Amino acid sequence: MRAATLISRVQAGIGVTVLSEVSRSLMPPDLALLPLHPQASRRLVPTGPRALPWHPAVRTLADSALDHLAAAGAMPGAHAG
Repeated sequence: MRAATLISRVQAGIGVTVLSEVSRSLMPPDLALLPLHPQASRRLVPTGPRALPWHPAVRTLADSALDHLAAAGAMPGAHAG
């Protein structure tokens, strides 16, 4: 379901939802994001076909993410490729 649909349901008083902080720019002024305690976290993992090359844009994104994590020391030994 689209974030706009979820937000509209909350605004109409017929639903609740959990959104990431990234959704803040979509929030109308009469709604507020409240932090979860304890904070929730998730692991995002790019995926693609095993036997075929990934789309060049996806490959670029995956390589960039791996480079960033390796530079931050978050993934020892990580490299794009």
